[in-house]
Amino acid sequence: MEIKTERLTIKKIKKTDKKQLVDLIGDFRVSKTLSNVPYPYTDKDAEYWLNDVKNSKFKLNIFLDNILIGGVGLRNMDIDYYELGYWIGFKYWGKGYATEACYGLLNYVKKNTAFKYLKAYVYKENIASSNVLKKIGFRQTGDGKIFSLSRQENIPCINFEYCFRNSAKPAFNLESKSANF
Repeated sequence: MEIKTERLTIKKIKKTDKKQLVDLIGDFRVSKTLSNVPYPYTDKDAEYWLNDVKNSKFKLNIFLDNILIGGVGLRNMDIDYYELGYWIGFKYWGKGYATEACYGLLNYVKKNTAFKYLKAYVYKENIASSNVLKKIGFRQTGDGKIFSLSRQENIPCINFEYCFRNSAKPAFNLESKSANF
């Protein structure tokens, strides 16, 4: 599967991207925002990820001009819902890439699956990530805590949900290819 957006390509990662993966997600500024990523992030962790993505249609990575800049994916959590997760390498922060990639995946899922709900969990301190979810139409549903592998502690989080039938209107049209990210 390959999803194209205005600036990005969302697709499976390849072994040739392993060094870039370790460099980007191995930056503590990135890994500390993610619940299931260890720190330090090693070649062994990258090998595990490269093998794991083969078994899931929706474990994808984000490329800009064929260069790995992040990841986006869905993990099946229950019969009724999938969990959205995403990350962007630190040097690519603040450019709208997370919003654009999540928008691209959401649009693909809307057109090509029978999924009913998506959920996402964001650390309360990660305001930028909360803003991404709000821009693409997720609504806040509560608070909780999630264990952080990189920090080895429970971190307060905000729970979000997207319902494909009754979702809040996104900050842009999901059908548009020229959305303002």
